[in-house]
Amino acid sequence: MTDRAELFNRPMVLIQRAPVSLRGLLEGMRHQQASDMYLQTGGPVRFKRGGVVVTTESDLLSRDQMQHAITCFLSEEEHRAFQAKGVADVVHVDGPHRYRVHFAYGHTGPYAAIRSIGETIVELDKLGFNHRILTRLTGTTSGLLIVCGPTDAGKTLTCTALLDWINREHQRAILTLEDPIEYVLPSRGSLVIQREVGLHVPTFADGIRSALRENLDVIFVSELRDNATIEQALRAGETGHLVITTLHSDDAMSAIMRLVGSFTPAEQPRIRQSLAATVSGVMFQRLLPRSKGGRVPCVETLWANTAVRAILRSGELGKLASYVGRATGGLGYKDCLVELNRVGVIESQTMQDELHRLSQG
Repeated sequence: MTDRAELFNRPMVLIQRAPVSLRGLLEGMRHQQASDMYLQTGGPVRFKRGGVVVTTESDLLSRDQMQHAITCFLSEEEHRAFQAKGVADVVHVDGPHRYRVHFAYGHTGPYAAIRSIGETIVELDKLGFNHRILTRLTGTTSGLLIVCGPTDAGKTLTCTALLDWINREHQRAILTLEDPIEYVLPSRGSLVIQREVGLHVPTFADGIRSALRENLDVIFVSELRDNATIEQALRAGETGHLVITTLHSDDAMSAIMRLVGSFTPAEQPRIRQSLAATVSGVMFQRLLPRSKGGRVPCVETLWANTAVRAILRSGELGKLASYVGRATGGLGYKDCLVELNRVGVIESQTMQDELHRLSQG
């Protein structure tokens, strides 16, 4: 059998008429400071840099070339699972470099979305958050903390930076439940246990259920994917744990709407009661281009107070809109946008483009 390391070095595709291996593609991704690389059957190699997809002058990838990529990244067992389920998620490690690799099937055949994972964890105060946001994040010690936003909004990076801060500044017992494990968190002041769903534990819900018997302090759930996970996360919050998690949503209020709306009408009152008792805060974020290069999070927050909890219990969720931002001691999205522009972090055109997007929504 051919060694997988040898397959990584074998020429796979022509880019600007030069043969490039899969390892060469990953090196090119790092050289261009791209966050993602996309390989699609019938399409050219594409990178995402600064939130923009860039198309290379490459061959259109054939099924054989995609099969080569699958063989490089997936073990035989993972390949069989991919064929059975139609999706596969793995972390590829190449020396100091780590990548999250997602395979799925599309209309042209198999495709891959490969994301570069930072080699070091960025410190929380280096992410570009307003000091009020940092104070609330680091001051939250129990309950459910939801970091939400669209895909590629830096949600996992924010959660990991917060976990790293807790790890360094406190003596806590921390558990992460991830699919797959992205950033490795060595134990520092705290104890850190990282479990991968599908490898160390069957499901997120099973992992949380197990954690409740282990006297842990902090539980990170990389995504609230289903109702069983939501219910177990709420239960953990009710028992005094700090539960940090991510959710895909368009803003802070819609994150709450989505959580409640994923249950049947008959179940929703119970879920609202649990949310009212456990939620500490919701932080929505999007990444915008910095004026000096790179990207910066623009956020809005909904921190739980007596009024917010009363609204959750009543079911009149539309009233939450009045409490997003300054009403609960945080920031509204437009406020954050204006502040980033005022201090020169983002250009005025970026602010205007984003305000236009909001007006269209």
